[in-house]
Amino acid sequence: MDLNFLAQAAISMIVITAPVDPAKIVFFNTTIARQGKARTASAIFVAGVVLAILVGSALVGKELLELIGINLDAFSVVGGLVIAGMGFEMLYGGAPSKAQGGKTQEEGPDDDSGLILPLATPLIAGPGAIVTIITISSTQNNPNALIAALIGAVAVAAVTFIAFEWFGGIISKLSPNATALMVRIGGLLLATIGAQMLLGGLKNFFAS
Repeated sequence: MDLNFLAQAAISMIVITAPVDPAKIVFFNTTIARQGKARTASAIFVAGVVLAILVGSALVGKELLELIGINLDAFSVVGGLVIAGMGFEMLYGGAPSKAQGGKTQEEGPDDDSGLILPLATPLIAGPGAIVTIITISSTQNNPNALIAALIGAVAVAAVTFIAFEWFGGIISKLSPNATALMVRIGGLLLATIGAQMLLGGLKNFFAS
């Protein structure tokens, strides 16, 4: 067993998904607050969705993408546009975006909108993470490649739960004014993340 390769895979996946990003934690907090959801159950839910996406990508991602012809660079462009737009909405409005359940205060929570899309994917288990885990699991001449990819997926899910359950709880105790400031900062970060995804997707798409 190549422990060095396993450790590198886990670290790479945590870095590329960045579940401890303050923007994602603020997004999680505002979503569950507007939809009236329990923190622990929601953190487990998001971590489980992320784990399922990454494990599925590691097991069948390469074959599935080749079969249906999906271009991850194009997906990155579209995902970047969506995330950037949501970030600008938070930045200028000082309140959660529609994708975070901004309307549920009047309509009432009725689904898990916002937790799956866009939080679990593409903000955490996005194109970059999917490409990374497919690359790890497809490493040639390494019998531990698939095991390393699966360990990386589990590591990301664990860090995601800890970030949303613990750090999210700390942030939730802030005053309303401080929370509004965090929402605006989170919006700026989300807009930046979206722009990076868009530009990276365009660069890779036209370079291929």
